[in-house]
Amino acid sequence: MAVSSGGLHPGHVPFLVKHLGKDLVIQAGGGCHGHPLGTSAGAKALRQAVDAAMEGITLKRYAENHSELRIALEEWM
Repeated sequence: MAVSSGGLHPGHVPFLVKHLGKDLVIQAGGGCHGHPLGTSAGAKALRQAVDAAMEGITLKRYAENHSELRIALEEWM
């Protein structure tokens, strides 16, 4: 199983899924705990990014209806 770590945030998820496949571990501690609204919102943003990538939806589009992801993308992208 592929593992990716180091400086990751929700904005990296589509690239990781594309290049490493759907069976992977994304270690995004800073991308979770560093969310402007806290760890819980960071975890939601990461899950939203995974859901978008798995469904083939761009993060920008998915973030229109998912505030945690939108805020994360504004912070890091």
